[in-house]
Amino acid sequence: MKLPYGYVLAGEEIIVHEGKADVVRSIFEYYLVGASLGKIVDMLFAKSIPSPTGNPKWTRAAVDKLLTNKKYIPIVGMKVYLDTQFEKGHRCNVDYDKAGHPRKSTRYQSSSIEME
Repeated sequence: MKLPYGYVLAGEEIIVHEGKADVVRSIFEYYLVGASLGKIVDMLFAKSIPSPTGNPKWTRAAVDKLLTNKKYIPIVGMKVYLDTQFEKGHRCNVDYDKAGHPRKSTRYQSSSIEME
């Protein structure tokens, strides 16, 4: 069994790894203040935080998967998790026409956020 990023196995108990939990919290925080997935990837790379697979750079897909994983509720809290899901729906590039077929009408534009 592979544990989600931010959790470790201590004996037979799964616990939160506080160092990585801080990274998870910052990912959610940056997303909620308007950072795009790409900006979050750049922020993680600038801070030299390796991806869950050990690569020096995260992928947008890895960040997106982290933001939608319910297993992070104990780390970030229910309100932050639900706010993130609402924001993800709001930013979604996919729109539907009258026949119900997906189409892209506009693209999400990330606001200019200063990364630390």
